[in-house]
Amino acid sequence: MPQYSGKLAVLKSEEIPLATAQAFADQLAVPLYESVNKKTAEDFFLTWRDAELKLIDKELLKKGGLSVDIHPRNGEQRSWPAPKEGALAQAIGRKTKTIVDATTGWAQDSLHIFRMGYDLRCIERSPIMLALLEDAFKRLEQVDWMQRLNLSAPEILAGNAIDVLASLENAPECVYIDPMFPPKRKKSALPKKSMLILRDLLGDDLDSQSLFDTAFSVATKKVVVKCPDHAEPLGGKPTVSFGSKLLRYDVYLKG
Repeated sequence: MPQYSGKLAVLKSEEIPLATAQAFADQLAVPLYESVNKKTAEDFFLTWRDAELKLIDKELLKKGGLSVDIHPRNGEQRSWPAPKEGALAQAIGRKTKTIVDATTGWAQDSLHIFRMGYDLRCIERSPIMLALLEDAFKRLEQVDWMQRLNLSAPEILAGNAIDVLASLENAPECVYIDPMFPPKRKKSALPKKSMLILRDLLGDDLDSQSLFDTAFSVATKKVVVKCPDHAEPLGGKPTVSFGSKLLRYDVYLKG
């Protein structure tokens, strides 16, 4: 487990019992505070607000915080299954059924894939993101349309995607990868300290090439890589690409 000492703590809230908060802090091996101030050593806190687990910044304690949004983004279909339209759906393919998202993160692409009716499994290696995802997927299962249609949230697989993919008993037709690419060079100020710490907390994708190689060996039909328009293709020249001026989906077909 990554070492979050001095960077992250759990902040008790009135929404959950103290014993639950303590057990959660023990699981992450970080301190538990019942209150914090500017002198508190840690910069980020996991806490419960508005019936959601949230990640908050010490400098913005009174703000809402970050949680995994389970609702469709602007412009996305709100019915289930949503139409398989747009660049992401084109890249995955209408006939594809089983998908593994190897880099789930904040799960916005994962949830869009799920709402389009694909059979989806999610992999996440950050214990912080795992906690946020587990909370979000529990909330998702309480949504009216999920219960009405008797649907279950996607399965979350914890661990390094390279290891998890290699150990899967049932190989997916498609593996989806959304790695952290280096930012495009601009003549601008350095990132804020809080953003640097957040990136440090969640980890960096230094093993993207190895992940692609493993994904390509495991997937039975294709690998789809999401990347910004300026980035070099992760797996060499793709079979085909879909996208826009801001990003693209590189598709690598097998066989």
